[in-house]
Amino acid sequence: MSSSRVIHNGPPPWLKKENKMQKPPEGFTTKATVVRVIDGDTVDVSITRRLRVRLQDCWAPETRTRDIVEKQKGIAARSFLMTRIDGEEVTLFIPSDNEGELKDVFTFGRVVGRIFLEDEDVSSLMIEAGHASKNKGG
Repeated sequence: MSSSRVIHNGPPPWLKKENKMQKPPEGFTTKATVVRVIDGDTVDVSITRRLRVRLQDCWAPETRTRDIVEKQKGIAARSFLMTRIDGEEVTLFIPSDNEGELKDVFTFGRVVGRIFLEDEDVSSLMIEAGHASKNKGG
């Protein structure tokens, strides 16, 4: 896999009018391959080493829960995501602050970022398919 990464400084030109990204803004961007879908909002990608990514602005039901209804929705979200990106080469975007620093992007051993399959934002894809929401608990 050819891997190129670019680190840009400056504020990101965030979302378009529809609140949907069309391509990654400035930050840390690299090519990656999805090696495992954990659930509807978390995937493992391979760059030069495995990195767990928590999809930004994407809240899917949990698969590891005692709530049977949530578990079923979580399994459906994971299955949907697997059919779309598992094994695919994607673009990983990790946002940076105005100085180009990667701050506050790690949570529970995961990096918070966006994944793009071709020019499609996977977070938006999950939300549009009804498998996730933009806000936690939404």
